[in-house]
Amino acid sequence: MPARDRALLTDPALTGPSPHQLDDLTHALAPDSDPGRGRPPRLAFHDQVPATVLHLHVNLAAEPLAILFGSSRTAMHRTLLKIRKPLEAHGIGIPPATTPPDALAPLQARVIALSGDPNDKIKKTC
Repeated sequence: MPARDRALLTDPALTGPSPHQLDDLTHALAPDSDPGRGRPPRLAFHDQVPATVLHLHVNLAAEPLAILFGSSRTAMHRTLLKIRKPLEAHGIGIPPATTPPDALAPLQARVIALSGDPNDKIKKTC
């Protein structure tokens, strides 16, 4: 993932935790990953955690996350389920944002730019 995109996708205004805290969280969860079974993930583990944090914190659906992280919607959905398990096992909760952060506007612009479809909007899960 380009550094510009990584900075946007790990912005504390969107994720809650700082990039350093996200890195610590990724390292804490990494031993719980199971790389030995199935097809290797399309999305690197160090991107799976921020994607899940974005999903939980600002309630982003799998489709725009897949576009932002260069994955498929199905793979992103699997990733979100996979990462939630070790978060719960470690007792780590990602609180939802109380109001949508202003940082969603550049995120939506990035989704549109990457998808090439001006009708694509950031969809929130219910």
